Amino acid sequence: MNETTDQNFFQKNKEKLGLGALVVYILLLGLGTIGEIWEVEWILDLPLFRPPGKY
Repeated sequence: MNETTDQNFFQKNKEKLGLGALVVYILLLGLGTIGEIWEVEWILDLPLFRPPGKY
């Protein structure tokens, strides 16, 4: 793929990519919130939600 094809792809799909990123963000935010409020350990132990330095 060349540079113009990449630009066309992102221009054509900008809304879908932005909406997809927003949905993923909201799902992760909700999952982290559920883990914190109800203290669900398997959620809190996921690498994404571990505090820095905890292995």
